[in-house]
Amino acid sequence: MAGIKAPIVDILNRLKEIDSLQFIRIWNSQLEYLEDGGNYDFPKPAAFLEVIPGAQFDALLMGFASADLVFRIHLVHEYYDAQNGTFEQDLVVFDLRDSIVKSLTLFAPNTCGALTLFSEGQDFDHNNIYHYTVDFYSNFIDSTGSPLDPNSGKFITKDPPTSIVINSQIVDAIVGVEANANFPHPEYKPYIPQK
Repeated sequence: MAGIKAPIVDILNRLKEIDSLQFIRIWNSQLEYLEDGGNYDFPKPAAFLEVIPGAQFDALLMGFASADLVFRIHLVHEYYDAQNGTFEQDLVVFDLRDSIVKSLTLFAPNTCGALTLFSEGQDFDHNNIYHYTVDFYSNFIDSTGSPLDPNSGKFITKDPPTSIVINSQIVDAIVGVEANANFPHPEYKPYIPQK
């Protein structure tokens, strides 16, 4: 088990498997700074991951905690014109959206349940940079506060040493019982339901 870093890394790695995405990072309001000129430019299409924590964590046993999280993917796409008479009609962003949904739906990052598409948002006031969001919902189990967490150093998990060898056989005769004994008992009658 682990803390929140484990599912973040898993989702980032999963997004890196999408060939059409050129840049994958944690969300840090990069678009706001990009428009102000205060941030570096990055290759596009890009995907940024934001973790939106649930309203509260529920305490489980032994220091474990559970929360419903939303993992928001910020899809950033640069688009000018397709030169086919559809000026300002960016349909490519929906192909990118579909590749993200296909990759992440039912994906179960470490310490989380399977991701479920939750909501999405289009950018209706954009220039050549289109910002699309796709939200996935999942339950997260945090073991960071538990003494049972492998990183806590409080418990050691080790396979017990054993040299037990179990040989199993199908029994077709019982020692000490005559070979021609009736089995099952001659008075046994199976129950057959009446119609």
